Amino acid sequence: MINPITALAFVKDPSGIVRFLLASEGPHLKVFEESNGRLIATKRVFEAQAIHGIIAIAALDYYDPDLDGVTEILIWGGRCLRFGLLRYGLGAGLLQVEIDLEEESKVDDWILSACFDPKVREPDEHQLSCRKHDSVVLTAHNVAYGICQDKNQQSIVKQIVAGPDSMLYSAYIDWTGSGRCLVASGTASGDILLWSFQESWVKADSSSPVSSQLHHRFTGHEGSIFGVSISPDLMKQSFGDVRRLLASCSDDRTIRLWDISDLEASEIIPGPGSQHLENSSPSVDKGHKSTSSTDCVAMIMGHASRIWDVHFLMSDHGTAVLSFGEDSTAQAWELTRNQFHLDHLRSSVLHLSHKHGYAYHSGKSIWANAVVQQPNGAQAVCTGGADGRIVQYNLHDEHKSAAGISSTSQWTMQDIAVQLDESQKPLGSNIPVPVARPEKTLCERVFDALVGTWSIEREIKSALPTSPSGSFSGEAHFSNRPPTAPIFDKEYLYIENGKFASDQGLTLTATRRYVYRYDRVSDLISAWFVKPDDNAVVDYLFHEIRLNDGNNDCPHDSLHADQVIKASSYHLCVKDHYTPSYVLHLMDGHLQDWKLAYGVKGPQKDYIAEATYARIEKTPSLSNNGELPNKLKTRKPSGHISLDRQFKDDSLRCYVFLTDRFFLVTTAQGRVLVGSLLSFAGCTAETGQHGVNPSAVEWKPAGQYEALKSSSIVAQAVGSNFILLGGGDGTISFYDRSIDKVLPMMPLERKLAFIYAQKIDLGPPKIQAHFILAVCLGFPVGYVYEISDNGLHNSGIAKQPMKLTLPAGFVVTSACYLSRMRLWLLGSRNGVVAIYDEATAQRDFMVEPCSIVADVHGPETITVIHCLSDHDKNQPSHVLTAGRDGHYAVHEVIVISPRSLSGQVPVTLHTVHRSTPPFGPNIEGATLDSQTQELILWGFRSTQFVVWNVSKDIETMNVDCGGAHRNWCYNPRRNGSDGGTFVWTKASVCHVHSQSNTSHRVLNSGGHGREIKAMAASPILVIHEGVEAQHIATGAEDTTIRIWSYTRQRNASRSDLRCLGAFSKHTTGIQQLRWSADGSLLFSAAGCEEFFVWRIRTVPFLGTGAVCEAVCPKVTDDGDLRVMDFAMAEVPRYSADDQNQTEKSYVVQVVYSDSSLRVSKSFQ
Repeated sequence: MINPITALAFVKDPSGIVRFLLASEGPHLKVFEESNGRLIATKRVFEAQAIHGIIAIAALDYYDPDLDGVTEILIWGGRCLRFGLLRYGLGAGLLQVEIDLEEESKVDDWILSACFDPKVREPDEHQLSCRKHDSVVLTAHNVAYGICQDKNQQSIVKQIVAGPDSMLYSAYIDWTGSGRCLVASGTASGDILLWSFQESWVKADSSSPVSSQLHHRFTGHEGSIFGVSISPDLMKQSFGDVRRLLASCSDDRTIRLWDISDLEASEIIPGPGSQHLENSSPSVDKGHKSTSSTDCVAMIMGHASRIWDVHFLMSDHGTAVLSFGEDSTAQAWELTRNQFHLDHLRSSVLHLSHKHGYAYHSGKSIWANAVVQQPNGAQAVCTGGADGRIVQYNLHDEHKSAAGISSTSQWTMQDIAVQLDESQKPLGSNIPVPVARPEKTLCERVFDALVGTWSIEREIKSALPTSPSGSFSGEAHFSNRPPTAPIFDKEYLYIENGKFASDQGLTLTATRRYVYRYDRVSDLISAWFVKPDDNAVVDYLFHEIRLNDGNNDCPHDSLHADQVIKASSYHLCVKDHYTPSYVLHLMDGHLQDWKLAYGVKGPQKDYIAEATYARIEKTPSLSNNGELPNKLKTRKPSGHISLDRQFKDDSLRCYVFLTDRFFLVTTAQGRVLVGSLLSFAGCTAETGQHGVNPSAVEWKPAGQYEALKSSSIVAQAVGSNFILLGGGDGTISFYDRSIDKVLPMMPLERKLAFIYAQKIDLGPPKIQAHFILAVCLGFPVGYVYEISDNGLHNSGIAKQPMKLTLPAGFVVTSACYLSRMRLWLLGSRNGVVAIYDEATAQRDFMVEPCSIVADVHGPETITVIHCLSDHDKNQPSHVLTAGRDGHYAVHEVIVISPRSLSGQVPVTLHTVHRSTPPFGPNIEGATLDSQTQELILWGFRSTQFVVWNVSKDIETMNVDCGGAHRNWCYNPRRNGSDGGTFVWTKASVCHVHSQSNTSHRVLNSGGHGREIKAMAASPILVIHEGVEAQHIATGAEDTTIRIWSYTRQRNASRSDLRCLGAFSKHTTGIQQLRWSADGSLLFSAAGCEEFFVWRIRTVPFLGTGAVCEAVCPKVTDDGDLRVMDFAMAEVPRYSADDQNQTEKSYVVQVVYSDSSLRVSKSFQ
């Protein structure tokens, strides 16, 4: 059973410890143990209704010596609701639960929200049950119902009060504790209604009317309100007069915050029989403010589609908002105060900025969520989606995942110099971890370089006839002046003057002024409007300028080449949307020219302005730490003068891991540094550290080498800790860990372009050896050296290397050696794999390729060739390849025919599986976990580094590093923990992210993320007596095909359904699936005239593999018909040379959406 997850709730015990997670899957309630994710109970709640909501509250004063605790729960779906008790305690050494539910009750309308009264009901001599709390539910027509017990312990559901008459899509109830219930109602028309009613209804026999008041009516959203939430008291958060907020999310993809600190404004809500509030004149309390408002205190747009729900997150570090969307992501937003807000300006009081995104679901929509603060302060989040998956994780700020610990530290060259310049300390000493940014970042240096005079050429293109298009020509001047606000460190007054010529021939004199500011704390440049009556005084914020790190990764202290820096921003001015974008061109450390373009969209504005700036005066150089002439030098921390001076002009270059704990770094000045992670899971006993930041690093020098100055490449031998370094002079060296030195091994003729090493088990007398492949820049030969383990100091190096002849234009990007088959496989930049049989080496040790396999990954770079199996001579060898086309594939290495007279063995790759992980297109690495044999992939998705467990179909790490264009290295733990360490350079800073476990925990695996449209069952296979199995193929609107293993016992109700794999090639939703008679082929059809034939087979380490072997040609030029259905039949064919051998072919009849029927006979 796999259904969408529609409700979630955490359960705390009376001491505040989170014990359980309650989840709904269809009509069933599931109970998971929070500490380990174990499913401990399942109960059907409704017969014909899915569960839509769950709330829980601990019964504090209930005591039973046989139980650990009792929790009251309220479950609802549609118009139905059931109250129950969750009793739990230890039994047979395991935590056991018992769910007792009362009879089902119903209300007159669809239930949207519910809330328990936090106050414990006063004891009654007639009431002996442990039900201690009353509750309230709100329905879709804004009517509140109360649930309590009578003297006979029977639940009573009664209507309490009706709020403002509206059709609701969302609601939130908060028990204020001041005698009233506060209700936020999100309407279908886009309004938010904040109203309240008295708590006097709680007495079961009470018949007195309950009064209600409307406090606020917020308007401004441009779509239906799908989620609302009321914050706790914000008195400690320093938001000025704002003491309480209401958050709303909508069909318009925006999140808006509203100030509800003042509840004095009120309208009396008419009782039954009165006119609807929306159609009558409101009855406003005399002297009170109006309830209507369009001014939100903060707004942001962030999701790719509709937003379903919002939550406030409160912690000692501040306030944040968590949103959940139709795009299957959760987004965290930091809430801060706008320091420059003035009442008469149009800027917002508060500011929302993006903190982190969580994309752990597939398909469409997160339908359920639960958030809880744990006793250690961590914010735990659980989400459930349409894919049936339940995921639990801790928010990024706490640096602790749901199943382990993760953290990130930052190191500048100056930080490393400070540590190295201190007295020698024993390994594992308590060294502080600096997290401060460099004192002079690229952003600050760009700001410094703007000073001076520039010529401007601006083109304005307007889409509206009321706004003229034309061109502007003139000059702009950035004039340095002291900052006019204490929060900023630097400030310019920007003045431009020139002539504007419209397309209609009108010429005008034009001038414009802004103030540009720089803040070191946030490392941001901001542009501000000036007041109209005083062209030098700051008025309000125009936009902030954020450099896009993915395009700016260059050592900032050594800008010796051309560099293009990009920046972007967004500004909402009343109803006008401004999207500025900057492109700055650096040449030899100077800012030569730059461009500013912004589009403006609004009710009365629609134009694009593009301006080019060229310097009139000579620009200051950025090379000397970005400082202007006659400026004070950057301050240096005291006590580390000598090494600080040596490291001043140095920058980080390459990374490579030695072990899980140690990694090696090279620098632009030829230095080699060794970083040691002070504490992480698996080595804590060695370091003796407790409570140390897992990414804390201790640095040690390993020398400085002239050959590594001009360029350096590094590589770790596959299967060992053997580290190779290649220098600009062609020298190959290795790192000797025993003496912390880099020692030369062999010289080559030219600068190295590629280096690869692999550990090989040769057997006695050479037990183990390393094979090294080296390719020089621009040289069409790859050198292969064999080095014994005891020959690292030249004595064991083969005298004559084997030489692999590279095809013309072949640039090596990946390599792998199959020791049993004695084959080298080289991947190239253009998607070609060259295969070499080393047994065919000539007297001059030259080896020509025995096979060239083209289009392995189209024309894209092959980044990975990894051996999956090559040890058993009775089993075929398999390799995995991955490329920048976004695909990974498993290939069987096939010897086409016996060795020819020329000595060549024709070899090829037969693809047995091809798929696309949910990240990319840059797949950069792969490995098999040595303990679990699970396949792990890693690469980049936009600005994020992603690690994906293919076998579990989950994302295990996600780090926002700025993108693939930077120096980086990743080391997986390979111990079954899904942990690893990622090291990268961003803004000339070394970042180290280490985590001991996966970034999140999957409690329920789920399946498709959209509607399942097709299903097919393969022929039944008998595993053993009494047990049958077959494959089930499902296809959905998410374009994915999943293969499931379905096993069942004969004459028994027990069965098991397990997902074996998923693959996709279709671009539209699947329409139909069919299996061949033998279950080896799967036929699939979809929209856009897509009809594919898949070969399904067992693949090592993956279980089930699939590869598309045939594609039906499209029948129309546009290819816009949908395949509605098809039928196929197997036709036996006899081979011409062997009448006893048959070949299978298929006749397929396809029905298209234009009512046409076509027959194809070409599938073989």
